[in-house]
Amino acid sequence: MQITVIDVGTPNTHTAKNGRSYQSMEVTYKGDNGNVSSKKLMSFSNPEVFNTAKSWQKNDTININAQKDDNGYWQWVGILGEGESAPVAKASASSTSKSSSTRVTGSNYETKEERAQRQVMIVRQSSISSAVNVLTAEGKSPTAQQVLDLASTFENFVMGTTNSVADLESDIPI
Repeated sequence: MQITVIDVGTPNTHTAKNGRSYQSMEVTYKGDNGNVSSKKLMSFSNPEVFNTAKSWQKNDTININAQKDDNGYWQWVGILGEGESAPVAKASASSTSKSSSTRVTGSNYETKEERAQRQVMIVRQSSISSAVNVLTAEGKSPTAQQVLDLASTFENFVMGTTNSVADLESDIPI
């Protein structure tokens, strides 16, 4: 934002509630649109801008980098060189118009198929863990193939491809 300085007030010293002192001063200026405005600068918010503003004279043309803060107020955050422009800020959710759509166009949520596939993976993992527990309960060291075979049986039962426990092969000694 390009401004033309009309007046720079003298810095006033204040004492905050915590006992620390700070300075403030008022800058009256004409903006890009030709309107006359004023800006109260504080020494603690943007010290670089505050200290530079002390030396401004009437009719100085200054290139200001202004950004909206969280409360929606424009803050002077820096001084730009001649011909330099401020970086373009991306529109935040709070600065979009109310008439814009709230529909999410790009989603990170899983699709129905991805959720189903993830559920199968969870069942498989659990089945393998259960198969290891069953096969090592007697203190034996099962082979990988034995673990996978039993895990497949558990998975088929959980996923509904085996209808009942009676269809499962009995491994309990009689």
